[in-house]
Parts: sequence; C-alpha cells; structure tokens
Amino acid sequence: MNVIDNFLDQINRMPMLPKVVQEVAAQLDNEDVDLKALAASINHDQVLAARVLRMSNSAYFGCSRSIKTVEDAVALIGLENVATLVVASGVTTTFTNVPGLNLQHFWVHSLVTASIARQISRDAGLDAATAYIAGLLHSVGQLPIHLVFPAAGAQVTEMCRGRSVLERKAAEQSILGIDHCQIGEMLAKMWNFPEEILCVLRHYVEPFKAGASEFAPVVYAAVYIASEFEREKTAAEIAASLDTEVMQALNWNDADALIERIEHYRIFVQEAQSYL
Repeated sequence: MNVIDNFLDQINRMPMLPKVVQEVAAQLDNEDVDLKALAASINHDQVLAARVLRMSNSAYFGCSRSIKTVEDAVALIGLENVATLVVASGVTTTFTNVPGLNLQHFWVHSLVTASIARQISRDAGLDAATAYIAGLLHSVGQLPIHLVFPAAGAQVTEMCRGRSVLERKAAEQSILGIDHCQIGEMLAKMWNFPEEILCVLRHYVEPFKAGASEFAPVVYAAVYIASEFEREKTAAEIAASLDTEVMQALNWNDADALIERIEHYRIFVQEAQSYL
C-alpha cells in the first residue's frame, strides 16, 4: 500500500460527527425540513443542545430576550441559523487531540472565517448557510494530515507560516502527494454534507478555476481577511492587499466602503472566541 492509499484508508477511520449533526448537514439544502423533528433530535443530545443555545444567545443574533430552548432558537433566529450552529458545535468538538496543532486557534480561525463568509454571502444575495459551513470546514482537511503524518504536518505548517492557502496546498502536494482541499472534501462527503459544500472545499484556494462554486471567492476572501486579522493588520491594509479578481467578483469597488466592511467583520473574532 503506497502513502496515498494508506492515507485514504486512514481517512475512513476519522471521527464521525454525531448522528444529529449529520442529519442536519444532509438537510442544509432541503426546504421541507420537519422543524419539530429537528428540534427533538437536537434535544436528545443535551451537550449539543446546550452549546447551540449558548451560541444562539451571542450578540450577533441580537435577540431581544434570552433563548432558553431549541424551539425558541428556531423561532427567534431561524432554522438556517440553528442548523449552522448545530454543525459548528458538532464539528468543533469532533477532534479533541491533534498532535502539533493548537485546536483552540484552529477553530477560532475557522469560526471567524465562517462568520465572515456568512456576512459576505448575505450582502451578495447568496445562501448564507452554505457559505458559513464551507468557511467553517475550509481547513478541516489539515486535521487528518496532522493525525496520520504528524511530522509532515508540522513541516508543512512551519514552511507555510504567513503564506497563502495556495502555497500551503502546493507544499502539501509536494510533501504528501495530497492536499487539505482534497482531504476536506473527502471528510465532508463522509459526514454527509451536500455537494455544494464539497465543491467549495475542493476549489476555494483557486476560486476561479474551472468547476469552482460561486461560493469559492466568498470563502477565499473570508479566509484571507480572518488570517490578516490574526496578523493584526488594519482594515485599510487588508483592503489594499486583497486579490483584485476576488474583489471584482464580490463587487467590492468602493475602497472606503470596503474598509468599513472589513472593520465590521472584527466583531466575529470575539464571537468565535465565545463559542469555544
């Protein structure tokens, strides 16, 4: 068995999401969801339900009263938001120990990316739930790399510190013969996410490649902005360094408005930290 075959065999042994999370993931593009059945399923997992309620009460949703039940959450913030919170809660607790990786930092970055992608999509008239989940999962393929090949994972991380996601993908291919985009797509498929999500994970680092989803530029921009926040860049610096083709695709033509938009996204950093 060669390295890639061995890796693919290991992927099938990765942790599965809780059943209710997989059920919600599979229903993301279904408009005929049974709300009562969904709420009942969430309530059966008390830890998951508690996390979803805590996340539902975040300042982002701005509810006028405290949300105390899953049914309240569905009524007050909507099914789409509850579904994304269920997935976020399930995914961020599935991997508990990954060698050479600070999971707190990893998931804060992923959650910030998800929230930025959600806001970009809402502003662009795209499906916010799809963007949120794709943003949340964009780097999930890195986790199996660190689990199966910890030394190689650490090498890639060190080589690519401060570099672009495209450069990271190239380094992974060079060292492992497979990359986090491919692995993330495999995991998402195993976890029953819709094809639209799989497509974004496959192509987000090259958002204009043939076959890329319309959400790919959204996630690319969200990943870039979240990464630049970590480097303590100003909104003006981030706006000035964004990929011009991505800005055109998102109709970000007004420089002042873009700076204001990016500054607004900073609220998602505190939101993400409160979720974990």
